[in-house]
Amino acid sequence: MPVRILLLAVFGALALPSAAWAHARLLRSEPADGAVLAAAPTSVRFVFDDTVRVASGTRAIRNGGGSVLAGKPRMAGGKTLVVPLRGGLGDGDYTVLWRVLSDDGHTIAGVSAFGVGKGRGPPTAALSAENRPGAEDVVSRLLFFAGLLTAVGAAFFRFAVGQASVRVLLGSFLLVFVGVSGLIHDVALSTRFGTVMVGAAIAAAAGALLAALAPVAPRLEPLAFATAFVLLPAPTLAGHALDRGLPKIEVAVDLLHVAAASLWVGGLLALALSLRRPGDRASTLRRFSNLALISVGVLVVTGVVSAVSELRSFSQLWSTGYGRVLLVKSALLTVLVAIGWLNRYRLLPRLSLAALRRNVVVELTLFAGLVAAVALLTDLRPGRDQVAAATAAPAAKGVPPLPARGMVVQAREDGRLAVALAIRPPAAEVTVIGPDGNGLNGLSVQIGGVTTLPCGPGCYAAISPVSRADVTVDGRRLAFRLPARARPGGAIVEQATRVFRRLHSVRYLERLASSPRDRVTADFTLESPNRLEYRIRGGASGIIIGARRWDRPAGGKWVASPQDPTPQPEPIWAGAFTNAYVLEATPATYVVSFVKPVGPVWFTLVLDRHTLLPRSLNMTAPSHFMTHRYSRFNAPSRVKAPR
Repeated sequence: MPVRILLLAVFGALALPSAAWAHARLLRSEPADGAVLAAAPTSVRFVFDDTVRVASGTRAIRNGGGSVLAGKPRMAGGKTLVVPLRGGLGDGDYTVLWRVLSDDGHTIAGVSAFGVGKGRGPPTAALSAENRPGAEDVVSRLLFFAGLLTAVGAAFFRFAVGQASVRVLLGSFLLVFVGVSGLIHDVALSTRFGTVMVGAAIAAAAGALLAALAPVAPRLEPLAFATAFVLLPAPTLAGHALDRGLPKIEVAVDLLHVAAASLWVGGLLALALSLRRPGDRASTLRRFSNLALISVGVLVVTGVVSAVSELRSFSQLWSTGYGRVLLVKSALLTVLVAIGWLNRYRLLPRLSLAALRRNVVVELTLFAGLVAAVALLTDLRPGRDQVAAATAAPAAKGVPPLPARGMVVQAREDGRLAVALAIRPPAAEVTVIGPDGNGLNGLSVQIGGVTTLPCGPGCYAAISPVSRADVTVDGRRLAFRLPARARPGGAIVEQATRVFRRLHSVRYLERLASSPRDRVTADFTLESPNRLEYRIRGGASGIIIGARRWDRPAGGKWVASPQDPTPQPEPIWAGAFTNAYVLEATPATYVVSFVKPVGPVWFTLVLDRHTLLPRSLNMTAPSHFMTHRYSRFNAPSRVKAPR
């Protein structure tokens, strides 16, 4: 029995990630990072998967020169950051450093570079962004969690075990208030995080007042402890459990996780103080020991569920900062469970109070380190937001090499990775790119069952002839098409581009994803000349007519702004491309694949064989996995300025 209990505790410790507070993620930028443009834009737009707000510190410069920022950045539709640029920018390379405030209260930042001038090579960013948690945030989270866990745990102890010190409750409420003050100093109160934290601060202030009055007004003592339970849902409401795309059970799991941790941490402190007072200590110890055993069970179950959500592979325990901090937390928790087992099964039956007090002091010291680890974990990106790797090898810095001419290219989404195959039997190579656009090394890749060797950043070449087009990346199999004969398709793509541009109008349904969980669906209408309308389902809408545009958040009003005229209809695949080949030709359709070097970006296009109008499209690029379904060609005009 003791061995099984200890093994259960160790397993539970390894499966106990604390819920990280969620971060919005960048879906795309306009122009795209690394793009080379014939004419300079008047603004750069950054589209996110969740609501964000403008944060201070956004910059736009000419590489090697000064600022080209034309005014204050603004939001369009709640999820699009617009960075205005000066008019008449000359040829050269430019870098934009953007900073926004996520709905969870985190400030996130990134850089995007673009070039102006035909014939220029891809630009390199001249600025850098820092997204690591600051010491002030970690300390504030430490105070917040220490106060919350202690206050809620003391309340559990007060109503389920025995008398608890109201002075401990007062100190806990003050810790919560101070911690919240540090967390929201630069956070918009209109964010979900800001709203929840303000509510927690109000509850802590009210609880502290009641706890301070309880010694002179004993009737307030139960109410002071009951107020602590108001704080219990704060980490869940401010955290990732309410993210779009996550199952609703995440809310209950997260809430139970915090409750079980509070019962153990705060209850242990209340127990330590109760052992100093005379009374029926044996009864108090047994009641708390039974509750602590239940809390360990709840922590194990909720920890397993959370681990599945937060981590994408076991290797992320040591290959990510989140995982390494989690291992530290797990080690501390394992020692704590071992001490708790010793208290319950060895010292409690003997009523060895001196040894119990000593062990409780040790537990509280370890808990201080555990809460510090939790404070850091909640400010780090969990494994689900990072690229899973089979080994600890870091991502190679750099864009993978382009496929050789004559190779048939195709690409697919693999979680948050873009995986592309270039094949011309017997030679074949695979490219694996992470969300940041860099190639990923250190993966286990096979092509048609043949082992590969590195051929550049994120590039894997088969070491012997291949005859099949299936690819395996870290055990995950992806199927690709292998045409019986590689028929060139460049002329077909060029003609399809010209046909598209001659259209009077076209509509298409777009599904854009950056991961299996982060997807948006939108309806687009393109009309000649220079008219475009989009409607994100359940989200924002936009209209562009010549040099004017209008944006509307979901349920909001239209907001007008200037806009560079965008020639329409313009196919998304337009521009320089290579490696265009026909994958399949039927009496009704052509299926053509090709790659655009800038990005790089892979396309698979299904065209009507008689008209060369597109039927569907699949695009694969870093953090951009897109499908189009086309309809209603040359329909009557419907794009009009809003009234």
